[in-house]
Amino acid sequence: MRRELDLSLLVAMAMMIAFGVTMVYSAASGSGAWRGQAFYALFAIIAAVAVIYVPDKLFYELAYPLYGICLLSLVAVLVWGTGTPARWLSIGLVRLQPSEFAKIATIMAIARFLGDQSSERVSGPRTVVLAVLLAVLPMGLVAKQPDLGTAVCFGAALVPMLYWAGMRPLHIFFLTAPLLSVVFSFEPLWQNQAPIVFALFIIVSSVIIQLLLARLSVTLTMLGVNLSAGLVTTYLWANFLRGYQKARILTFLDPESDPLGWGWNIIQSKIAIGSGGPTGKGFLQGTQTKYGFLPAAHTDFIFSVIGEELGFAGTVFVLSLFLFMIWRCLYIGTIANNRFASLLAVGLASMLAFHVFVNVGMTIGVMPVTGLPLPFLSYGGSSLLTNCLAIGLLLHIFAHRHEY
Repeated sequence: MRRELDLSLLVAMAMMIAFGVTMVYSAASGSGAWRGQAFYALFAIIAAVAVIYVPDKLFYELAYPLYGICLLSLVAVLVWGTGTPARWLSIGLVRLQPSEFAKIATIMAIARFLGDQSSERVSGPRTVVLAVLLAVLPMGLVAKQPDLGTAVCFGAALVPMLYWAGMRPLHIFFLTAPLLSVVFSFEPLWQNQAPIVFALFIIVSSVIIQLLLARLSVTLTMLGVNLSAGLVTTYLWANFLRGYQKARILTFLDPESDPLGWGWNIIQSKIAIGSGGPTGKGFLQGTQTKYGFLPAAHTDFIFSVIGEELGFAGTVFVLSLFLFMIWRCLYIGTIANNRFASLLAVGLASMLAFHVFVNVGMTIGVMPVTGLPLPFLSYGGSSLLTNCLAIGLLLHIFAHRHEY
């Protein structure tokens, strides 16, 4: 039986990949990195197309086994990993970053687990705890590498998937409130105003819960959970985050405090994007890139290169293409009849949106520098292959959208 393809999503992916290889050529001209990216691109596109024709239901059956394999690969990185820091596994001539592929495997496992639950059971404590555990296990292993930016990605898709599975918004608030308390109670982030901000958040959240539920026991429980989450932040800041991670967060708030050190990347990135103007300086004409002022130009800060050389017009083109792809991914999730497939589409769309938001945000100074690549554009074989596989899965879901 012939399957219908979502040609618009496929073409958008191909356009983004071609544009990415072109910008890597510009950002790393003379290094030959674009040749490697072109090779990765060819292999990734073939892999994405192959995924479309995988028999239906096979991904559902493989969700848990693939998740287990990825957990083992993350453990292997901690033991035999290569690179500085050690985040890759070398298998012969091939070097892979397991944390990239673990994102998809984790989303597949969560989609299968939530898909097997009824909408009424999704808000139950057991279901929520197990779903969170599926995300926390790889998150902890990746954070241990250490790669805090990638680790956060495993939780980014969880909340949208819980909502799509049927979890009530109020229960989602219960789930995310302790995380917000942790953010609000980071004293270095709030320059000694944490107690005030934290107290206001606790009071407001407790009043909201009391008004909505009129149950004092639930309010007191949430108050205790948020208070505990906030108080543990001091320990996390002192013992969990590494020196460079603290520096990234602090310089995000005030890059000028260390303009020649940790603040250099953000400052140079903003200069590059701002100097591009409406139409840019021209392809291969970016001075921030060519004279080495912009670090990691072909990886973390590829968006800055686009802003400098192609200007506002180029950044709008890229962001519009990303917006179309994310919208298309969510649309596929809405039309899929299979619950697992629908949740998988929403999870993959959330992963893509999170990467774009964080990477673009860090280049313009509204997010800390995390090292997350910009999908399809940043140099890197594992990242490109992972994103193409994600699109391949979405094309597969579209082709089988009428099946249960």
